Amino acid sequence: MAYVVLVAVPLLGLAGVLKGGRRLVAPPSVDGMWSMQLDSAQLSSLPCGKTLAATPDKTIAISQSGRTFVLSFPNGPKANAIGNLEGSSMHVSVMPSPEWSAENGCGNGRALTLLATVDAKARPRSLAGSFSIDDCPTCRPVEFRAVQQSAPSTKGAR
Repeated sequence: MAYVVLVAVPLLGLAGVLKGGRRLVAPPSVDGMWSMQLDSAQLSSLPCGKTLAATPDKTIAISQSGRTFVLSFPNGPKANAIGNLEGSSMHVSVMPSPEWSAENGCGNGRALTLLATVDAKARPRSLAGSFSIDDCPTCRPVEFRAVQQSAPSTKGAR
């Protein structure tokens, strides 16, 4: 009886987990630094867009864990930006910091939404999407492209 409880039951559980896991597909990797190309003049016309458009280095950093990730602008304005991946589509809600929200026309509580599609087959990987402003029906989304920067190679890595 002890053998069944201590060996057979865990093996049956393991077999069930392995069978169920066959259908799981890992999300594409978006972790790392990305260089964005976008029309800064178009971005600065949006509420909350001037601060981001004025940043000379349009780089975003993404830290990913499974289907969720955190996005930041390393050389730009501070923001709370959390997103998720559904297949190859990413959705990010960017809440500007109080300093960024002080921008004319921005205001507290206004968020930017970033929608993009990941091209995981491209080398280097790329994103194509748009920035838009929540609760602004007259604001046109600003399209962008981003290319993943290559990771620095570590000496002696195989």
